[in-house]
Amino acid sequence: MAHIATSQPLYRLLAEQLPKDVAFTFYHYSTPPSKSPALFSAPPHKRSEQTFCESHTLAASITPKDAAGSLPPEELLILAIEVLVYTTKHLTTIFVSKADSTGYISLLHLPRPQAGSPLKAICGTFVSWLARERQREGKTLVVSLFARAQDQYLFPASIENKDKHVLDDRGLVKWWCRVLDPIVREYKAEKEQEPLTERLAKREQAAVTGDASSKSECTAKGYLVIPGFEPYDTLRYIPPPPSPTAPRRWATTHPLLQLAPHPGAPPRCLVPHFPDDPKARFLDELDEELPDRGTDAMLKEGGTPSRSNGQWKSVKTLDQFWDFMAFRQECSSGRIVGFIWIVITPPKPSIPDEDEEPSQAFSSVSQNDSQSTTISSLPGTPKKKMRTAPKRRRRKVNTEYGPIPLILPRIKSSSSTLSTTSSGSSSSKLPPESSAYFTWPPSSRGTVVFPAKDYNRAHEVLLQQNFATRTAAARSTKRWKEEVAVLGGVEGWSRTVIGKKEVAGPAPGATIGATPVSIIGVRKKRKPDDAAATEPAEVKPTDGAQMLGAGLVRKKVKVESTPAPKASAAIGVNTLGAGLVRKKEKA
Repeated sequence: MAHIATSQPLYRLLAEQLPKDVAFTFYHYSTPPSKSPALFSAPPHKRSEQTFCESHTLAASITPKDAAGSLPPEELLILAIEVLVYTTKHLTTIFVSKADSTGYISLLHLPRPQAGSPLKAICGTFVSWLARERQREGKTLVVSLFARAQDQYLFPASIENKDKHVLDDRGLVKWWCRVLDPIVREYKAEKEQEPLTERLAKREQAAVTGDASSKSECTAKGYLVIPGFEPYDTLRYIPPPPSPTAPRRWATTHPLLQLAPHPGAPPRCLVPHFPDDPKARFLDELDEELPDRGTDAMLKEGGTPSRSNGQWKSVKTLDQFWDFMAFRQECSSGRIVGFIWIVITPPKPSIPDEDEEPSQAFSSVSQNDSQSTTISSLPGTPKKKMRTAPKRRRRKVNTEYGPIPLILPRIKSSSSTLSTTSSGSSSSKLPPESSAYFTWPPSSRGTVVFPAKDYNRAHEVLLQQNFATRTAAARSTKRWKEEVAVLGGVEGWSRTVIGKKEVAGPAPGATIGATPVSIIGVRKKRKPDDAAATEPAEVKPTDGAQMLGAGLVRKKVKVESTPAPKASAAIGVNTLGAGLVRKKEKA
């Protein structure tokens, strides 16, 4: 049976970002951290990092206004997003695996400025919430995803809905950059690296004064790579800074060298393996060039070569890897694919300290060894017996003849799997809240926590539904909710949130979506009060014809002209007046 979490601060954050007085229903289920294949392949003759993976799925649904009175009310899924959280001893990676919408949010008839904002707000709030909950002190955290335009990811046949708005490849890259940009703005910008002498001086001053203000705060930076695009072409997809003087928070490159556990390793050890990722498929094809591909060490994911140096024949550097990615089918079929990273760097000391655990253990062992050798070498000192590890006692073999004694088995009540429905047994199987490899607080878990097998089953149920029409979507939503409730052993696992964000909409009485028309050269109309005071009222005759008043009629100005002589008028000849004849000057 699944374990149910109690506190969910995520829904308060969602209410602050959703439109006011609009109801949304959310479904959140996840898995506990479990061991998974390493993201980065280890260099030759070295072990890969121990990695844990945790899966989250958040789905949102609405109840249309015209179906609110029906029993039971018609509910339609509008959005689903899946996020995977990978953790190691030194790095936390939040990978946005899939996100899809059905298009039925149009049934809410939201104003035009609010039509697409709920989906953007839900995705951005959920990812930023997970980043804050999974952030560990002194550990780097990265949010990673690849934007690839497709008709449907999680909702089968939803593309047949005419109201579903599918972004193209360029629009999708810009959309995800705008969704993740608020996460970058939550932290300070990265500063330039100071010289070594200045860092040493600041560290000594902080050690003498005991001042902790020299520690910097967490910084964040965004990265975007579009294979086949030059850096100046990629700048068009990056969100602009809020002001011209503000520092640029995005870069048109990749942060893989600072994320990989072994930056000096071959390129195959610098690129992470994510599920259903174009980079991972390219890595698997390039690994076919290694001479020890068929060995047992290379068959598993993230395997390390044992008979070669791990270098490919065709790709020698990381820059060449990205150049070759531009010719892959996902990137060269007329569509672009954007790889996005948000790196949140914790505060570090001026000079990074090495891991002290192995060095301390080595120094303590060497110190004990040196002390023992010096004591034994002194003359006249009695030799002491060296303490050794206690040997395991072997069982006494019964060589006597006779019947075999009956030994009853010991039953461990804590590991019994008979009563799986009790809360005590289910909670005892859950991993601890924190360890050296992950952090798993109860407030950041899903409403239902599934084992990996049941989580995959709930995911398959969603992929087997039909969202082509409104009737089919309502039936599929109901069936998916019931199936997940049966898997989790709960009845109601939804959470309804009422939005609180006020958005400035159109003025009352205005037509929504009307295109504004600008008219140039319109004469202003006189005010009625001024016109009544200065001009007479209109005269309305009895026959229905409207007559303008005397003050509203503009008379033509009369031009006085000299009367022509009668003789010329009779003949019809135009004669100039006396004032218009120019006389010749006398010599």
